[in-house]
Amino acid sequence: MVFRTVSDGEVYRHALETTCAFEIDEIDEFYQSGWSVLAVGGLQLLTEEEFARLQFGKIPKPWAAGPRGMFVRLPCVQLTGRRVIPDGR
Repeated sequence: MVFRTVSDGEVYRHALETTCAFEIDEIDEFYQSGWSVLAVGGLQLLTEEEFARLQFGKIPKPWAAGPRGMFVRLPCVQLTGRRVIPDGR
């Protein structure tokens, strides 16, 4: 997993080269259901070679406003997920 962040933010100052987690969730209030996925691994800066290859593929676009020029990757060591459904289904 590759994402972008700011070079002077919390991720750069405290999370690089440590074990980190990335979670994404979705809920559907109407159907009272949802899912959650959690990826865990050691957060690293992209190498120059990885960044060069990335330029020829899809470069992730940040959702947050502002310049996000720091590219980091989270190689998954553990991946878990769950689906939430209402009783009776």
